[in-house]
Amino acid sequence: MTKNLEEFFYFILNHSQECIVRYDANGCINYCNDRLLELTGYSAGELVGVFIGELFQNVFTVVDNHVELAANYKDSEIFETVLYRKNKTCFPVEIKIASAIFDGEEVLVCTAVDMTRYKESIKKVEETTIQMQESMKARDAFVANVTHELRTPVNGIKGHAEILMEQEQDFQKTNYLKMILDCCSTMEGIINNILDFSKLEAGKFQLDEKPFSFYELMSKMEKMFNMLTMRKGLRFTLNIASEIPDKVIGDELRLTQILNNLVSNAVKFTEQGYVGIEVSLNTKINDEIELFFMVVDTGIGLSPEDKDKLFKSFSQADASITRKFGGTGLGLSITKELVQMMHGKVWAEGEKGKGSTFSFTVRLRQEQTQEAVEQEPSIRKWKYSHNLNRIAGEQDLMYELGSEINVRELKKYFEKLNISMDMENWQKAESFAAMLKQLLSGGSKDLQRMTFRMEMSIRKADCDKARDYAQKVKEQLLLEVEGLEI
Repeated sequence: MTKNLEEFFYFILNHSQECIVRYDANGCINYCNDRLLELTGYSAGELVGVFIGELFQNVFTVVDNHVELAANYKDSEIFETVLYRKNKTCFPVEIKIASAIFDGEEVLVCTAVDMTRYKESIKKVEETTIQMQESMKARDAFVANVTHELRTPVNGIKGHAEILMEQEQDFQKTNYLKMILDCCSTMEGIINNILDFSKLEAGKFQLDEKPFSFYELMSKMEKMFNMLTMRKGLRFTLNIASEIPDKVIGDELRLTQILNNLVSNAVKFTEQGYVGIEVSLNTKINDEIELFFMVVDTGIGLSPEDKDKLFKSFSQADASITRKFGGTGLGLSITKELVQMMHGKVWAEGEKGKGSTFSFTVRLRQEQTQEAVEQEPSIRKWKYSHNLNRIAGEQDLMYELGSEINVRELKKYFEKLNISMDMENWQKAESFAAMLKQLLSGGSKDLQRMTFRMEMSIRKADCDKARDYAQKVKEQLLLEVEGLEI
């Protein structure tokens, strides 16, 4: 039984994937398994009595007739070295030393694992990484050069179109110039998205956090988005919770970029109705605040399958969307990356044909200065400084048809509208009609309907109908606001 057990143990040792060497206290080898013989080229019994240092050079030393590890390896339980073959070549191994006393005699065992394939894999990974880095450098240089080459003609076209716009009085030609400028803006957006995506992929994109006024930012955003929605005959709304502080610290430019991407998308996919932004305060812990944004639209909506594709690079919900609306599919991917960099999340909800809601959170810090604290109450009144703002929880005087401010603004824009129509400057007339539409949005449905028809007539440069509807708007306004004089 003892002999069978011994044979069993030797069977296991000789079929192990590890190299196993047994040696005595003097360092003389008295057993090697078949794996070691196979890898080193020695024959059975050829290594018996040989000093183990012949296999693992510079690893073992003899002190007072006792084998020990060299000083470099004494503190290591497992370490890397090389195993020498019979022909004096070597290969990398990871070895471990174990010792025990049997029948009063010290027995030492060294096990070694061949690391050749592992080292080759590491080398290949390193080589591949270097190649990828070189490729990315080449790609970044290519993208930078191409976008620079694209910007030059786009800026040239845009500049000449803007000059012609200032000189041109013909309404049809002006519309063509507006289309050219819109195409230039689209091209600029694509170029910027490609650059941002390239930076994000290369890990070179960093936030620039500085103090800024949140309410001033949203005021600028509102003016810009109002112009964007007016061009499509859409209504824009903005609601900001009054408890949100004004002086905050964060990356103003990237927050602007997130909102611009989402609102531009909403406008692109909405043919009628409105696009709106809702902002509320999620949490506030010490000086850190988390804001919750919702961009709502009445556009084409989303199906459950669409939601999975939205935030992936170069992907849109449907291939037909790219054909109809254009775009690279990078905007939402970049938006997701930016939101995550600002310690937030972004997601989408909606139904096919029933509009969509894109929500996201970002974390900012409140700037704690005496000036900010003193200004806070007056900042809450910011909505009165701009005739298009509407902040949740407080009355907006600009939308009260009979208010003094509203009447003054109505008179001003009606006068400018009449002058523009007299001069047949339909581009300016269209912008004044859009302003009047906003000012009259608090009126009855009949008033809003007439205002809309007036705006559509002006867009078509139909002088007679435009004047007729302008007069009807005034008459309806006089009916709804007692004592009004326009």
